Amino acid sequence: MLAVVLCLVWSSAFIFIKLALRDASAMDFGALRVLAATPLLLLALWLRDAVALRAALRDRRVHSTGLVLGAVSIAGFIGLQTAGFELAGIGFGAVLIYAQPMLVAVLARFVLGERLRPRQLLGLVTGWVGVALAVLGEVAGGHSGDGVWTAAALFLGGAVCFAVSTIVVKAISSGPRPVPLPPALLLAFAYGSVPLVLLGLGDGESVDWTWRLVACIAYTGVVSLAGGYLLQFRLLERGGASVVSSYIFAVPVLTAAYGVALFGEALTAGLVLGAAAVAAGILLVTVPARPRLLEESP
Repeated sequence: MLAVVLCLVWSSAFIFIKLALRDASAMDFGALRVLAATPLLLLALWLRDAVALRAALRDRRVHSTGLVLGAVSIAGFIGLQTAGFELAGIGFGAVLIYAQPMLVAVLARFVLGERLRPRQLLGLVTGWVGVALAVLGEVAGGHSGDGVWTAAALFLGGAVCFAVSTIVVKAISSGPRPVPLPPALLLAFAYGSVPLVLLGLGDGESVDWTWRLVACIAYTGVVSLAGGYLLQFRLLERGGASVVSSYIFAVPVLTAAYGVALFGEALTAGLVLGAAAVAAGILLVTVPARPRLLEESP
């Protein structure tokens, strides 16, 4: 049930991101999301165990992990994907962003030593064919070629950042001296907000403070970021890095449907086939062939 909730939260968050970009620039909105999520995360951890939180914040390993996660999962992932949505629709963006489980599988193979089975290799091929179909569908649909390729690069860059953060979390959670993840995540929000704030201040664009923007900040910051990241990383602590992402296969499909229904985005053959292929690729890469595989160690 938690996996289903997370899937719905992450897919619907793209709606609010697209709406917010009518009132704020990508960097301004990205910074506001993170700044909204950070105090809530701090309060939740403080109420949970203030003594443990103070002890963790004195640990240099927690700060080092927070700095790395802040660079990739906050500044990199949020900054790149939000910039991409200034150029392209949410359906196209979600298809490319959620190619990240395929990247996780490859990184897990070389960094964590997890095996790639034949069905996972098939999933990698299927998923990347889906990405190519989505991009070609956008170009064939009459969108600006340069804009499509720039947006694709931003979305795929965000996917790489998210995949790297997934591997980092798995690595620090499975060692002989695991780093406490929630405090590291708190520091990731704090460190990762700095470049977003600086970029927002330097883009020369003003923020139009509307109730719509406030609602978008609240949903994407508090619900999607603070809640979503905690649940995602908690699940990562319990399974292989190439397995626990399996529940997100529906996100690109749902988001593509939202884009067509709510924003009038073109339903091209490339987007339909691309979303289906990426979803199939995620399933092939992440879902084990037999239930017993869930109990295997990486």
